[in-house]
Amino acid sequence: MISMVIAIVSCDEEFLDRYPEDAMSDATFFTKTSDFKTYVNGLYGDVVRNVSGNRWLNLENGSDNLFTNVPHSSLMRHSVGGEAGNTNDLWNNTYDAIREVNYVLDNKGRILKRDGIVNQYLGEAFFIRAFHYFNLLQNFGAVPYVDHVLNTDSPELFSLRESRHFIATKIIADLDSAIALLQWKGVGAAGAARINRESALLYKTRVGLFEGSWERYHGNKNTPFKMEGKDGSDFLAEVVEAGEQLIGYQGSQIYKGPAGAEYSNFYNREDYSNIQGAFFYRHYDVSLGIVSAETRASIEQYRAGLTKRAVYSYLMRDGKPESLSSVVYDYTDQNSLIHSRDPRLEQTIYAPDRGPFNKTYNFITNENLSGALYANLNNFYNGKGGYTIFKGTVLNTVNIDQSNADDVILHYSEALLNYAEAKAILGTITQADLDNTINVLRNRVGMFHMDLAEVNGWNVVYAASDGYDLAEPNIVNEIRRERRVELMLEGFRTTDIKRWALFEEVFNGYKPVGAYFQELADYWNNPDNLAEAGFPASKFDDLRLELGQNIDVLGEFVNPFWQNADFTPAGRGYYIDPNRDYLQPIPRNEIQFYQEKGGVTLEQNPGWF
Repeated sequence: MISMVIAIVSCDEEFLDRYPEDAMSDATFFTKTSDFKTYVNGLYGDVVRNVSGNRWLNLENGSDNLFTNVPHSSLMRHSVGGEAGNTNDLWNNTYDAIREVNYVLDNKGRILKRDGIVNQYLGEAFFIRAFHYFNLLQNFGAVPYVDHVLNTDSPELFSLRESRHFIATKIIADLDSAIALLQWKGVGAAGAARINRESALLYKTRVGLFEGSWERYHGNKNTPFKMEGKDGSDFLAEVVEAGEQLIGYQGSQIYKGPAGAEYSNFYNREDYSNIQGAFFYRHYDVSLGIVSAETRASIEQYRAGLTKRAVYSYLMRDGKPESLSSVVYDYTDQNSLIHSRDPRLEQTIYAPDRGPFNKTYNFITNENLSGALYANLNNFYNGKGGYTIFKGTVLNTVNIDQSNADDVILHYSEALLNYAEAKAILGTITQADLDNTINVLRNRVGMFHMDLAEVNGWNVVYAASDGYDLAEPNIVNEIRRERRVELMLEGFRTTDIKRWALFEEVFNGYKPVGAYFQELADYWNNPDNLAEAGFPASKFDDLRLELGQNIDVLGEFVNPFWQNADFTPAGRGYYIDPNRDYLQPIPRNEIQFYQEKGGVTLEQNPGWF
């Protein structure tokens, strides 16, 4: 691999440039506990994400939960011919990062006495290597595997792609090593914002569920991405084992915010150091120059909103799908719609009866929001499509562009959902399992419990276009729904759709829409409403919504992409190639380099050349 050869040739010079020469040398480093901490600290930059505006914008764009200004390029593949790019930064950078992790693990035997503190840092290194290989697995499938530092003459330099099953097995093994070495959060060296045992157990459930369900569903559908001879059951069993260990330690301890914010307060906060269920997070402190930008960008600048499909996926307040529920609501009234459903919805999007935006977000200065109750669709400053995002928006700021808000990356909710889904797929889930997982999450917001017998008895028609599997029992599909709701806007949705082998079912022909249009028009086109919101009369005409001029609809709902011909009533909508777009292509330069320098063929992914 080109990137690996470059890293090998320049290793010593780059290594000494990165750290003070008097603090590290190849001959003496890794002989003290502090050496391991110093080195492993340098590996964290690839694991903690850089949140540059709001976590939901970075994580959820390109799913059927969210839209922004323009259709997402990853879902607009009508004219993509299948020719791979020459290079791929994800491929190159990830292998560079893996080499850096291998360096510390290769040298772990240098220290004469390994205590619990050194083991903590080594556990972090094993976790970080697992993280990088999982990133490769999700994006490329089968990849070359290297678990030690190579030299320019190492035969493994031209290692061929190992099967995705093999890679997943190695990731699980690294996570097992991490689990054995790491401390629980807050114990010993597992201090604030560090990887801990909870993180590794959770991540093991994530990896096991991803690969186990990928093997199961792609195998069942006989797609080009199936793993021959594997049904995923061994990886799903790993989810159960890790989940039971984590649940045995954590139990039902999960953070619950104040009344009315039991769910949202977990995401709309600054500090996670003592928050139950927040396992791993990135810490920000403006006084130290470590600044989060999750402030005005959350509400004022980023033009994004939830889709109608996402909003309507929430169960009704009685815990039933709309087709079975006795709850009555008015779809033309956002307050009625939002309050009729799972309480997590009203803590995820901004209901107009919360009051003016500037009462909740006291840092707002944009005159186009001011004291408004509804998203400004004319200027698209917030709530594109009509549903304004509330979850994950920071309510306290240092100033207009800076915040101390930490970014929570790994938390207990996901592990509970991973465990429940794995057991449901395996057909071993019990009511006690639901009470220890799904119903722990529902308890937090006062939502009706999930009852196994009741759910499996529902006469419900599930649609593949919503991410459901018509061949699975109801409980599997309802856990999928629960996962979508609980983890809304956290970046799991498209990956989930791919592992369920439903990418084309969900997206091909899909035209996302937002909120009911007429309610928004009635608000923004009424001078009395605008005056009450504090807008000057000189702004009234600018704020009006005019169909075909500054907004349009599909049916009765806001069409966010109305100016794009593919999203008009006669348009094609989104499109992906089901025989290609589940995976990224292997870079062509890598394939050529293998052939010319190693005399071997690095196989390309299906549908690419």
